[in-house]
Amino acid sequence: MRRLPMRSLRTETPAAVWLWLTLAVCISYANVLSGDFQFDDYNVIVNAAQVHTWENWLAHLGSGIRPLLKFSYTLNWTMGTGVIGFHLTNLLIHLANAYLVYRLAQEFVQQQWQQEKLQQVPLFGALLFAVHPINTEAVTYICGRSASLMALFYLAALLCYVLGRAQQNKMLLYVATPLLFVLALGVKETAVTLPLALLIWEFCCGGRWKISLKQMWPCWVVLIVATLLFLFSDSYAAQMQRSAAFNDMQGNVATQLAAFAYLMRQWALPLWLNIDPDLPLLKNLADAFLPHALFIALVGLMLLCWRKRPWLSFALAWAMLHLIPLYLLLPRIDIANERQLYLAAWPLLLALVIELRLWLDSRIFQIAIATLLLAFVSLTVLRNQVYANEIALWQDTAMKSPHKARVHNNLGSAYLLAQRNAEARSEFTTALQLDPQLDKARDNLRLLEKFP
Repeated sequence: MRRLPMRSLRTETPAAVWLWLTLAVCISYANVLSGDFQFDDYNVIVNAAQVHTWENWLAHLGSGIRPLLKFSYTLNWTMGTGVIGFHLTNLLIHLANAYLVYRLAQEFVQQQWQQEKLQQVPLFGALLFAVHPINTEAVTYICGRSASLMALFYLAALLCYVLGRAQQNKMLLYVATPLLFVLALGVKETAVTLPLALLIWEFCCGGRWKISLKQMWPCWVVLIVATLLFLFSDSYAAQMQRSAAFNDMQGNVATQLAAFAYLMRQWALPLWLNIDPDLPLLKNLADAFLPHALFIALVGLMLLCWRKRPWLSFALAWAMLHLIPLYLLLPRIDIANERQLYLAAWPLLLALVIELRLWLDSRIFQIAIATLLLAFVSLTVLRNQVYANEIALWQDTAMKSPHKARVHNNLGSAYLLAQRNAEARSEFTTALQLDPQLDKARDNLRLLEKFP
């Protein structure tokens, strides 16, 4: 991996960086602390006895999935700080991730010939990551912690690998990196992409793949062991069987390309954020012509920029790695969630900031970044207000996904909990009109019959 001489790139002290990032997170997310539990929070936290005591957590350790994620829920629950404790933990995780993005951006910029001109890029990129509204689902929604906590260990593993390669530090390469990889897998199984992510970093920073493979062999060992554990785990096996029956390969390729295009649009224009988007299940490639064309164009751009603008290639390769391959093999009922972008999109911000700095003079560049920060903070604060309670969340979602039966059923359930029975009945009826096979809505209507 090429490492160019450092020329005082570290213009900010660590304390100053932490201060700026903390300020950005506090301003953007101060209004989440009064938010309530939402949707799946009840299934995996509030009504899940296995995370209410350490004895229960230990008892379910060998029979469930995502043990480290549940560990974090148990820690919050047993501390007795209520919902505000869960929110504070999510914010601390997000703050730590913003700092990891800053450090990784520093290391990446040091590999570029334009490093002297890019001194402000790491901090500005991390600030944009800290306040980008696309991250609200992973930060404000408590269950979104699965994405942010996994990203914490994933990014830390990448940073340890990068520093270990640069410093020839065997502890970082052969102990810290694979250990953090294991922790990431303990939070969310989608962390299996880490070895490929390390290769992408190497290719975009002048590394040689043969040498790189020798340095990252512990991660490949972890990947093989984890794959075997997943295959022989009853919980994961059941999930994989459900996924296999969800769609055929051609339909799944079309669906995931459409999901990729949707998520890229949400990142670029985060004006219609939606916790439950109404995306169609496609059956053949002809149904995804425009997403297919977009994907081919981005692959072409990635290959074209590989040598002269490696940050663009890195951003596109990283995003594709985290948004497409896994979901081709293991399709899901929820075709796309914005929290998928939490780990996938930070190099896009890095590339954006680098391009702005190269194209604009220093003053205009700073004005552009300040404008983006202001816009992102405003959109994040507004989006957080939607998570104030379940009724507000599902009213917003029903407005954006009016033809999705599950959304109306969830809004009806929120009304039912608030004893707004007439509105609940209307939503359950709408859900059944949209999907007569939705048994949950039918059961909810029967439940309403018990009330006057």
